[in-house]
Amino acid sequence: MGTSGPSSQKERSEILRVLTQRDTLGTPLTTNEVADAVDCDPRTAASNLEALAEQGDIQTKTIGGEYRIWWHQTAQPQDEQSTAESTIEHAQFQELVEAITDYAIFVLDADGYVQTWNDGAKQIKGYDDDEIIGEHFSRFYTAEDRDAGVPDKNLERAAANGRIEDEGERVRNDGSRFWANVTITAIRDDDGDLQGFIKVTRDMTDRHEYEEQLREQKERFETLVREVKDYAIFLLDADGYVQTWNEGAEQLKGYEKNEIVGEHFSTFYPEDDREAGRPEKNLGAAVENGRVEDEGERVRKDGSRFWANVIITALHDDDGSLRGFAKVTRDMSERHEYEQRLRDQRDELDELNQINAVIRDIDQTLVTADSQQEIEQAVCDRLAASDTYTAAWTAEYTDDYETITPRAWAGIDEAYLDAIRAADSDTAEQTEKGIGATALKEHAVQPVHHLHRDPSGEPWRDASLDEGYESAITVPLQYNEAEYGVLTVYAEHESAFDERKIEVLSELGVTISYAIAAVRRKEREQTLTALQESTRQLLNTGTETEIGDIIVETLTDDAALTDAVVYRFDTDENALNPVNSSFEGAESNQVTPVSAGADSPVWQSFQNGETRFADVFMPEVSTGGRQTMLVPLGSFGVLAVTEAERETFTMNAQDLVHLVAATAEAALKRADRERRLQRQNQQLDNFASMLAHELRNPVNIGQIYSQQLPAETDVAAVEYIAEAFDRIEDMIDIMLVLTRGSEAVGTPTAVDLPDAAREAWSEMDVPEARLDIEINRTIQTDETYIQHLLRNLFENAVEHGGEDVTVEVGELEDGFYVADDGVGIPAEERESVFEEGYTTAGNTGGTGLGLAFVKELAEVYEWQCEVTESAAGGARFEFRNVL
Repeated sequence: MGTSGPSSQKERSEILRVLTQRDTLGTPLTTNEVADAVDCDPRTAASNLEALAEQGDIQTKTIGGEYRIWWHQTAQPQDEQSTAESTIEHAQFQELVEAITDYAIFVLDADGYVQTWNDGAKQIKGYDDDEIIGEHFSRFYTAEDRDAGVPDKNLERAAANGRIEDEGERVRNDGSRFWANVTITAIRDDDGDLQGFIKVTRDMTDRHEYEEQLREQKERFETLVREVKDYAIFLLDADGYVQTWNEGAEQLKGYEKNEIVGEHFSTFYPEDDREAGRPEKNLGAAVENGRVEDEGERVRKDGSRFWANVIITALHDDDGSLRGFAKVTRDMSERHEYEQRLRDQRDELDELNQINAVIRDIDQTLVTADSQQEIEQAVCDRLAASDTYTAAWTAEYTDDYETITPRAWAGIDEAYLDAIRAADSDTAEQTEKGIGATALKEHAVQPVHHLHRDPSGEPWRDASLDEGYESAITVPLQYNEAEYGVLTVYAEHESAFDERKIEVLSELGVTISYAIAAVRRKEREQTLTALQESTRQLLNTGTETEIGDIIVETLTDDAALTDAVVYRFDTDENALNPVNSSFEGAESNQVTPVSAGADSPVWQSFQNGETRFADVFMPEVSTGGRQTMLVPLGSFGVLAVTEAERETFTMNAQDLVHLVAATAEAALKRADRERRLQRQNQQLDNFASMLAHELRNPVNIGQIYSQQLPAETDVAAVEYIAEAFDRIEDMIDIMLVLTRGSEAVGTPTAVDLPDAAREAWSEMDVPEARLDIEINRTIQTDETYIQHLLRNLFENAVEHGGEDVTVEVGELEDGFYVADDGVGIPAEERESVFEEGYTTAGNTGGTGLGLAFVKELAEVYEWQCEVTESAAGGARFEFRNVL
């Protein structure tokens, strides 16, 4: 037995005092008598009596196989003590039994007739011993039991089993009835023969009536519980499994009794509560504190949820053992919704006050802002710094809504911006990316109340969730027909944007758009003024270098762009050379030429004639991660510009660069046209001085031969005359190309180059020379002029290579070449051979116009013409960019 506490020791001392009092010393007492004497419950008395008996302080005896008596034995010699115990067990058993008043204890013979009678029997049944001894014990039974043979059956069962226990109504001497607990024990001798029975009867009327009252109360309670419909009232066993079910529970939770009894009560909790162990924690709290009250969401049979107030009360037996729990649940959804509405209204009011304060701050900033970038950055900073929102950013879409470029942001790290850029560059993503495109097209704000389950947050929803954002709103920035982009705001909780906040942020978008429009209008006016001045300067500037300087200054100073470089195409070097640049110092030396065909966005922009955007326009020069815009200047070159204070170009900046580029190209064309006119005027002067000589010579020849004509025409003479006049026709064609350029050529057509070469060669009177044709293609040109070009090159080859020269017409990847095996042209003279009047055969009638015509015709067709050395050491004329 465990160690006793102070209270147990006190109770045992009191029990020992009762058993050692003068009037009770040595007298046996039942457990109930001891409990009454010390004023405690029978269980406590029994536990303490057991402890005293184990210690040897008192004696005990079991009577009738079940009931125990207790007494204190005074000290005496051992032999006397043994005699006393024997007397108690045998001779004085009757005296001990008669001392018991709580139980009717008497002996029956084998046939059921009363042999002894004690005071307890007299008090319970109302018979004196002389009235009942010798009578059959069946008279204590009701007439109904006697008719049913219950008394005889009880004796038979006791004889067969050794002992029986029975409860039921019994009859007193006066005819009144009481509820009895009866034990009948068979008595047998040493041989096992039945000698009789010991019958112990206890009046259980009070307990029975109490139990009946409890039963009636329970029935009334169960009836009440069944009828209650506003509450779910039911019992759980000690492990939480449903044992009972009322109509209120059925209506509230949706389960019928046969569906839920035997199921665990955690069925009523949401999954997240079950995973958190909330049902078990509630039972534990009820056991520890007697009851627990809880409120939260609960789940009905159909999966719908309601807000419940729950009381769980622990139920214990008399010995303190846990029997189970009583659970009362009430649907508090309406009250909870009302309270939630009040909280939401209060929170909304607080948030609106915060938002209004932020908007007032933003309004003040908009008044003083000087640029769109300053406006947008201020808006993002103030929204992200508020208690209501977490982050904000602005961005600009392209016209097709397929590309989005962040412009300003706050509360957002680089990883999120990288996710936006990665989604933008992913070709597998849908076009018209994000809710921003929808906002701009529909001219309405687009809220996303639940980012984790609303697909409209794509294509960067996952990145938003990784940042902890739960809801978002995108506001279009539009004024009249102009689109300035979108403003996106994030919050860390769901449904952060109700109708009132949507309305407030929509009005904020209008205010921001108006401010941007005003700033842009002001910037546009300033830029237009500067552009007017730069345009005036461009139109009045005579040299290409001055034009480039004005372009760079206009873009970097007036338009506030970061850097600008003007690349000019050099036909002789076949490269783009940086002739004007905003770079200074060491960086200016790093801006190097870009050769033809180089894997460079600068060359690709020039070659394709398209505006391009690149991360860097030259690997050697850093642009700080900003995007570079490359705009071709027609056939003159490329303009490269980097944006200021941002990674990408705004549409406004793009328009400005295109405008400057167009003006610059027009100025370059004007300068080139003026240069060409000057050259053509000079050419005409030169041509006029030579024209008399060139035309006079064939005319004189014609005149001489015409004088020699006999009466009958000489065929050879006629051929000479025809040749002379063909020469005049050739000269006229050359004159037209040299003086009128593309206007003399007309619309090109497809010409078979090998056929043209053979035709031109057929006019050469050089039987020892040879023509090799290593090409098979057609080109877009004029057949007459391409033959003139080839014939001039053939004549040049014969003139410098001799009459046994070999001429080859071959194919290039993007054109063709004409090469010979003559003496070639010295490197220092290769540029001057195309100049008008240049000739090394002046003494033999050379005019110096042949190769000038070749160069001019190539420029008319926008071919690249270059002279170099052939494989045989002679001259090689290459023509590229030939269609």
